[in-house]
Amino acid sequence: MLKILLIHILIICSLQARGDVKEWLIVEEKGEHWLKHKEEKGIKSLITKRTGKSKIIETRALGKKHELIIYFTGMAGTFKLVDIYYAIIYDKSKKKFLGDYPWKYKGHNNSKMRLPQPKWDIKADHIIITDEQTDLKKTINLN
Repeated sequence: MLKILLIHILIICSLQARGDVKEWLIVEEKGEHWLKHKEEKGIKSLITKRTGKSKIIETRALGKKHELIIYFTGMAGTFKLVDIYYAIIYDKSKKKFLGDYPWKYKGHNNSKMRLPQPKWDIKADHIIITDEQTDLKKTINLN
């Protein structure tokens, strides 16, 4: 009985942490891929696209005004494939996208490949993102 209770708690917690991915779609228009809000059609952002079918993985609240929309952008590589995930920062109050940045790299099919990962330092008023794979060093102001 305790196992069943723990499983239910884990399922509920994982659903709450994922946010509402149902608000967002990834669509193709004229050869480009876009993240679009389902209900507010004018809200859309061009996404980073790699090989494979992109899909939204989760959303995460960053306080009351911002959210991260994390998506699978596809695969890269020749000898060893890498699954690539990006995150879009969205300002809910201004209905504006603040950028599309690397979130995570993962060896394809759960390989044990060790990859340098993007680093996200999230504060109340800004986010600092560094990624040695793309030579990115970026500070995003959240005010």
